[in-house]
Amino acid sequence: MRGRTGQRRVPFFYFYQVVFKSIGVCLPFSRFERELLTEINAAPAQLYPNSWAFVKAFDILFGFLGCAPSVDIFLHFFEVKRQRNNLWVTFNNVLGRVLLTPFQNSFTGWKGRFFKVSCSDLVPSALDGFPLYWVRETRALKSKPFKRLPLNDQVACRILTEAGGFHAAALISLEYNAEALEKYICLRDYLRTSRSSSLLDLCMSCLVVSLPCFFFRCRFENKPATEVTAYPGSEG
Repeated sequence: MRGRTGQRRVPFFYFYQVVFKSIGVCLPFSRFERELLTEINAAPAQLYPNSWAFVKAFDILFGFLGCAPSVDIFLHFFEVKRQRNNLWVTFNNVLGRVLLTPFQNSFTGWKGRFFKVSCSDLVPSALDGFPLYWVRETRALKSKPFKRLPLNDQVACRILTEAGGFHAAALISLEYNAEALEKYICLRDYLRTSRSSSLLDLCMSCLVVSLPCFFFRCRFENKPATEVTAYPGSEG
């Protein structure tokens, strides 16, 4: 890509300070974050802070549970909505299956504080795989129908529906405190004791071995907090 002077134009995108500072989103984006932005066809700056908090908290939750976050599962719990008469995009909880509560009720003064982000030669692919610039044709998507999900995603969604109601702010604040994060997540009796034998049997019959920590609380045992991965900055 070259400008009028013939010089090569460096790709970039804008990103709000509050998403870095308060919500803790890291760069480069994880594969999940890139795939989600591509699926909804939106640039990073088009998402409201609370929507980025949902993405971040979802990533942390799945990282703790020992499996890669899924765009299909995320879009089962959230609908994508465009704000009327502008290009802003929000994620809204689907009625009846609230997995995450908002980070905070509202943000003020954040739209005028942003960074221009470009990649260096050290990470030349950091901006690959998602829209960089504001998109007029973002996709307003209804939630993914349960019956159209792969079978293992259906099992995960049923488990998460039973255990839902996590506070996005709590998950984000505990990201690097493995012991406290485990205690918070496993306050849910459903995750701690797997008391629904029918779902447990279903998981076993489907060989859903990618969700071991729904039933065995072992991911962070005997690990210091310094070993916890900063999920949104990873490639997994």
